[in-house]
Amino acid sequence: MGHRKLEFVQFDPAWPIEHETIDRDFVGGVAAAAADATLGPDDLSINLPEFDGAVSTNRKLITSNHTRLVSLIRAWCRKNSTTPPPLMDMADPQPLVRALDERGLIDFEPVKARSLPALLARVNAWPGTMPHSDVLDDLDLTEADLQHEEREAREARRKAEVEKRTIEFGGTPLDTGSDDFTTLFEQLADAALTQESGWYGRSRAPRLAVQEQTAGERKRTGLGGGKGQDWRNQPPDAVRRAMGIASEWLAREYLKRRHPREMNDDCWVSSNRAAFCTGSEGCDSLGYDFRVETTRHEYLYEVKSALDEGGEFELSARELEVAGSASLERKRRYRILYVPFVFDPARWQVLLLSNPASADTRNRFRVVRSGSVRYRFERR
Repeated sequence: MGHRKLEFVQFDPAWPIEHETIDRDFVGGVAAAAADATLGPDDLSINLPEFDGAVSTNRKLITSNHTRLVSLIRAWCRKNSTTPPPLMDMADPQPLVRALDERGLIDFEPVKARSLPALLARVNAWPGTMPHSDVLDDLDLTEADLQHEEREAREARRKAEVEKRTIEFGGTPLDTGSDDFTTLFEQLADAALTQESGWYGRSRAPRLAVQEQTAGERKRTGLGGGKGQDWRNQPPDAVRRAMGIASEWLAREYLKRRHPREMNDDCWVSSNRAAFCTGSEGCDSLGYDFRVETTRHEYLYEVKSALDEGGEFELSARELEVAGSASLERKRRYRILYVPFVFDPARWQVLLLSNPASADTRNRFRVVRSGSVRYRFERR
């Protein structure tokens, strides 16, 4: 690895004193001499393949053979009561490819499939006492042994995926990717709402501190100095969808209490309404999730949530556009309903936040990062 990084080429502090100029040719000569001394002179009789092509071909070969090699190793280790090498105890082939690449083992010549066991042994990815062969008879294995390992690997991946997207709602595990998630959630949420009556009392509009608006800000900032999850560490998509469903369900209950005369299911306009309401399937391009019209104002509510205490949210381009259209705070009012601890009914609350685009309150929010813009084009 040190050779690949040219660590054998060292800067001599005496050069600036001994040489009037140090140009590219001088440095190249020094590097060539150091390479000859360390690696030996070039053998011009050997024609090396193009570097990028060789590396790309070898990476593809290793990746395409990875699943079978893992199955071979696991089956052999099971039969011989030993532990598979950590580098081969995973579904992702990239750690193995990187280990071989860092040792320079896939750089200069095409790798043959039959030589992979010996190659893996050079990076401790092949059991020490296992024959360097992928032939079943050489390893005293059968196709049934491999199929058993492949089934176990598939089941392990399935369980890992389910575990990744499973949340605990009030102590009950729920698979956010299952078809019956919304049904089970609604049953648990209804029961939690009956048992936990203090959530609405906790749902007060918070007093927000003035934020310093620093150009190029990249640190996460919170609502009152919160320690919540930021944009760089987001949960899986299934969990995020479940957060939207759960937070909007609670927001509906909040709005029923805040606007008892005006709020009904027709006020819920996002697509999440379809899981709990009849009628329209809803639309996610409006820039808000609820629209409540009172005698004095038209309220547009956008719901955001967090798994913990939160303190950060993101607005899409459309949401910003609608928030800006209501920034004068006249008849039309845009508000954020922020739900921290969205899967913990014991700590439920809905925080009513002011319009981030309003001139009077925009200094209560700090822009953490700029959003992207989606463009469309058409060919003539």
